[in-house]
Amino acid sequence: MGKQCGGNANEDLLRDLRLAVWRYKQPEGEFMILAQIRQTLDHAGIAYDGCRLYRVQADNGECKMRVHPLTADGQWSPLTKGQQWVLGAWKSAATCYRAPSRHGECAWLAQQMRCNVKAILETTFAQGVLAVYRKEAIACSDADIGLFKGLGEVLSGLYCRQEDLAQLHAKEAQLRQAQKLRAMGQLTTEFAGAINQHLEVIIGETSLLIEENLAPAVGNGLQAVYDASLQARSTSERLLACARQQKPQKEWVNFTRLLQETAPLMRRTLLTDQIEIVEDLAPNLPYIKAHAGQLQQVVLHLIQNSREAIKQVHDAGRITLRLSTRQGWIVLEVGDNGLGIPEGIRADIFAPFFTTKASSQHSGLGLSVCAGIAREHHGRLFVADCAQGACVALELPITPHAALVNN
Repeated sequence: MGKQCGGNANEDLLRDLRLAVWRYKQPEGEFMILAQIRQTLDHAGIAYDGCRLYRVQADNGECKMRVHPLTADGQWSPLTKGQQWVLGAWKSAATCYRAPSRHGECAWLAQQMRCNVKAILETTFAQGVLAVYRKEAIACSDADIGLFKGLGEVLSGLYCRQEDLAQLHAKEAQLRQAQKLRAMGQLTTEFAGAINQHLEVIIGETSLLIEENLAPAVGNGLQAVYDASLQARSTSERLLACARQQKPQKEWVNFTRLLQETAPLMRRTLLTDQIEIVEDLAPNLPYIKAHAGQLQQVVLHLIQNSREAIKQVHDAGRITLRLSTRQGWIVLEVGDNGLGIPEGIRADIFAPFFTTKASSQHSGLGLSVCAGIAREHHGRLFVADCAQGACVALELPITPHAALVNN
């Protein structure tokens, strides 16, 4: 324990701490400041046999508490016992010197400190409680109480600073993402025009060949090429519209028919990979107000993702397209018996540029774009629970009085 300091010396200690808080920029800086608070207690000559810093995080009516011993090698740990006494002190919003008085508090402190606590000096701040404990009820000066109150203000500033820095880093990350998307928009505008020129040649030539008297297998293949080319042109036009910030026009769409027309575009590729595609479409589904080309893009991407997931673990597999209604929503579930989606990345797979695949082959934008299309249609794209493999669901709202479709 250090020598007792007067009020001016205590102000000097608090000033140093406030400067450390404003210089705080990195997470590891928190532990340096906590260690400096412990040193301040020693330099000020405050007698104590143990000290604790409690963080109280109230979220939606639920309080989570952590505790730190303010030692150089100390770590934050969950507070599993004694929460009611800490919460009582926090709600009091006071700085005081007192004896343990709350029911059961003495026994809890004896277990925590491994000694009988006779006196507590504590201060509360917006995010928690700082307390020191004594075996003896030694008199506490006004300077001690003043210093302790100042330490509480320093801690409140520290955690407000943490929150400000977290928000700043989040905004910087959003800005970087926006810059990437803007650059991709410029590239899209440049490339989409060139791609459309090649697609016009493919569409024109295949349309002429389809009119010829060809064998069924050849004719079906050409028809698939023609349909896929039309879809590619539609996708390219939508990318241009997106880059120019033009909103696509929506119309009444028969989602059942759209699925039945989209699945064959992938069926030949899936057949080569020995992957079966199974349709489970509920009857009498309503029309939905949507952009058919965008929905087709989502369906094709989800099927392609399932195909790649299956190929990682199986030589053959199955993809299921399940279409149904649920409490005012029309729901498409695309499931497979492939690798599955690890729990740890489920919250990240719809983020722009996130990918678990080779960066040279994938941009990480596919699911992000699909999720954006779902939001544009006032719906959502999410990972659904399933017994095996993975299942991604697309929910779209059903407009009241929409006409029914007889499958």
